[in-house]
Amino acid sequence: MKLKNVLKTTGALHIILGLLIIFLLIFSVETIAGKASNETLLLVRGTADVVAACNLGIGCLLIICSSIKDKASLRKVLSGELVLMFCFLAIALFNTFNAGKIVDGGPPPPFWIVLIANPLLCIYGLNKNNK
Repeated sequence: MKLKNVLKTTGALHIILGLLIIFLLIFSVETIAGKASNETLLLVRGTADVVAACNLGIGCLLIICSSIKDKASLRKVLSGELVLMFCFLAIALFNTFNAGKIVDGGPPPPFWIVLIANPLLCIYGLNKNNK
């Protein structure tokens, strides 16, 4: 797989993640939050919509960056994506291992697909000698 395709795929996964968050905000935040107060629900929605917008923006940015012709620049963008995904993965693992103690829980299963697939694609793209 070429670097451009890796960037397009990781960008599409970010867009899917953003859309999943928006879907959760619209349809099922009450089932996730339980009997939380209205203030808490507003705080969760206010934070989550920013995270969703960031993921949509990052996805679009990666797809646009896939049109870069210079291979070294593509590798730098892919390296930045890898660092970002390791940060996301670290927080997800922290929340999962500390569920019920410090935080309420980790991300839902669909998010793990993106959190694992994106770094693997980035590592593949950086290690493979692509044209």
